[in-house]
Amino acid sequence: ASNDNIHQRMISPCYQVDFSSSSKGKRLSVTKRCVSFRFGFMNTQAAAKGLRGIDCRGTEHEVVLAWSLASGKRTIKVNGKEIDFVDGNSS
Repeated sequence: ASNDNIHQRMISPCYQVDFSSSSKGKRLSVTKRCVSFRFGFMNTQAAAKGLRGIDCRGTEHEVVLAWSLASGKRTIKVNGKEIDFVDGNSS
């Protein structure tokens, strides 16, 4: 069943929900950057039934990239779960 789910995502068109970019350091806002992407995969079953627009929205996800210019720390989060962290002092 999981192979069918992966195959379905491979053929489902992707769409953009939102994008944002900000600077938000503790002392100087220019020292920390954050970029967020929200996107989704179309619900192909709904589209096959003739539905359009918002009725075809499927699974949606968010990827957040954050990094500090001062310390070198970098973080990647997918759907709120941290999947990568680099401590700037160790690299």
